Amino acid sequence: MKDGMLEFSDWPMFDLLMTDKELCREVIEIILDESIADIEYIVTEDDVRPTLTNHGVRLDAFVKTKNEIYDIEMQTTKREDLGRRMRYYQGALDTLTLRKGEGYEELPPCIIIFICMHDPFDEGLPVYTLDVNCLEKPSARIGHGFLWKALSAPAWDKLPEGRLQNLLHYVWTGEAGEDPLMGQLAVAVKKANKNENWRKEKMALLTFEEDMEIQRRIAEKKGQERGQIIGLQMGLEQGLAEGLEQGLAEGREQGLAEGREHGLAEGREHGLAEGREQGLAEGRAEAASEVASLMALLLGAERLDDARRAAVDESYRDELMREYGISQAE
Repeated sequence: MKDGMLEFSDWPMFDLLMTDKELCREVIEIILDESIADIEYIVTEDDVRPTLTNHGVRLDAFVKTKNEIYDIEMQTTKREDLGRRMRYYQGALDTLTLRKGEGYEELPPCIIIFICMHDPFDEGLPVYTLDVNCLEKPSARIGHGFLWKALSAPAWDKLPEGRLQNLLHYVWTGEAGEDPLMGQLAVAVKKANKNENWRKEKMALLTFEEDMEIQRRIAEKKGQERGQIIGLQMGLEQGLAEGLEQGLAEGREQGLAEGREHGLAEGREHGLAEGREQGLAEGRAEAASEVASLMALLLGAERLDDARRAAVDESYRDELMREYGISQAE
């Protein structure tokens, strides 16, 4: 999102443009560097849930040709679990496409593509092609029928000159250059942004997701800080214990005795007061931390509707906390 306008890399704009069969086909062909069959249909912003009780996935663009299926995603947020995310998407797509009674040989070839606004695996590559092979004999034919690709838009300049470099350059900078397809995408983006009602609706969704992501990061940061404090306390306690042991060995009995006498008296006095104060403060913070943790989990699970409702409905929020096993403050 730039200057109040949606960009191609913003998921609402990406999803909209991928409903155009020709634009979608060319994007896929550039990424795969091969032609694909005519597209039969495209479904965007679709929630796939293998069963009613399972975690669902929201597909940016699910593409079906005569014999193959493709899922193409725009990933703007850095996630450490992208590999497992792709694994879950694969399982959800397989469950979706294999009908009851069909054999595994009926599973269509499937390619999952993630276009990332960051380096997904921090190895400095512009393209990561992920496949399954036999470690003992890589030439063995597995026949699993799927392929994953993760593209790093910031690394566009590491690619040789060509259409894939042009595509990632456009995704990263928004500059179409002289490539005909990028020009078509830029025109389509401009046209879509002129629909003010649509643009405002989608921008509100983006803003909400960004706020949720910020809350998730704040919750993580607070958790890290609390962990550092606990670690420091444990280190101090261990250091004191080792110091006492060494002091005894070195004959500091008198100093230790005096220290204990004064320390115990002062420790009881100050410790009781500080303990009460800290306990009250931590108790108040606990409730806020639990809400932040719930919102982080809902965001990670892409349960945006649940997150919105939980923000205003206390009883529903309590129900979700029980679902995730978050201990609620009494």
